[in-house]
Amino acid sequence: MKKIRNPWKDPQNDGVYNCFACSPYNSAGLQLEFWEDGDEIVSKWNPEKAYEGWVGVLHGGIQATLLDEIGGWVVMLKLKTTGVTSDMFVQYLKPVTMGNSEITIRGKLVSHEGRTAKIDASLLNKAGEECAKATLSYFVFPERIAKARYNYPGIEAFHEELNS
Repeated sequence: MKKIRNPWKDPQNDGVYNCFACSPYNSAGLQLEFWEDGDEIVSKWNPEKAYEGWVGVLHGGIQATLLDEIGGWVVMLKLKTTGVTSDMFVQYLKPVTMGNSEITIRGKLVSHEGRTAKIDASLLNKAGEECAKATLSYFVFPERIAKARYNYPGIEAFHEELNS
């Protein structure tokens, strides 16, 4: 797997870049990082008690957030632009247990027609069992609009040399 650089991770963006799912500056957020694994974008994350729903189980809304976020990164990296979620169908297959149990989120582009991208995403527990999955549709912006209005830095920014 190849580590993906988060181009907005810059001390100058502290207090500006506050994405709940991927900003390292949001102390209440998930602070996700991403990797490219062939056709898939991957993230690994350890749920904390603050994100619990039922006792010992990751909240379903957080699971949906994880699936949605991986979809957004698929759009940025595989389609080289950005977009917004237009719909998402989530299936909760089994509970995601809490406590020192890394989960993996995987997303893959299924199709891209016109301004619509279809993405499949999965959330897997430490044993590799699929606990939730989603089919997502994204409304995709032309790259020039993504750059002008949505701060998309261009695909090169995700693959620049990673600083240690």
